[in-house]
Amino acid sequence: MNYIWMALLILIVMAKRQLTPRPISAGLVTFPLILICFGGYITTQLSLGGGEITSLVLSLVMGAAVGLYEGRFVRVFEQGGIWMRQGSIVTLGIWLLSIPVRFIVKYGFIQLCHIPVQLTGSYAYVPYLFSLAGIMLGRAGYLIVKYPGEFQKSAAANQ
Repeated sequence: MNYIWMALLILIVMAKRQLTPRPISAGLVTFPLILICFGGYITTQLSLGGGEITSLVLSLVMGAAVGLYEGRFVRVFEQGGIWMRQGSIVTLGIWLLSIPVRFIVKYGFIQLCHIPVQLTGSYAYVPYLFSLAGIMLGRAGYLIVKYPGEFQKSAAANQ
């Protein structure tokens, strides 16, 4: 029962974070790249099979597709000379609906293809790293393409 309360608390914190305006910074791209590098490091330490690596790449790509779509609904605006980004109820809904992306890969790809899975137990979080990194990279990619001037100004201001 405690897990339900913890999950609800995490969802509330993430929802608040989605709806709060935040400055545009390099972290929009660097944080998901760090997640991918960390996940990649873990996978090299475990010597995963080709099927499981394919599932991780599939999670990353599907997450990026969700992030690209979510990026369409992120508001970018200037406040006090600083470029900000803010999610909306739509982005929150897309984010909540993106949670099943990993389950689609797990039960739709891994189970149907009978791929042996090593990322279990204490390593079960690694596939979620790839999904979340894909979502964040997709959103960042969309915003960078849609608002290139704002990102350049923000990068120059944050140096």
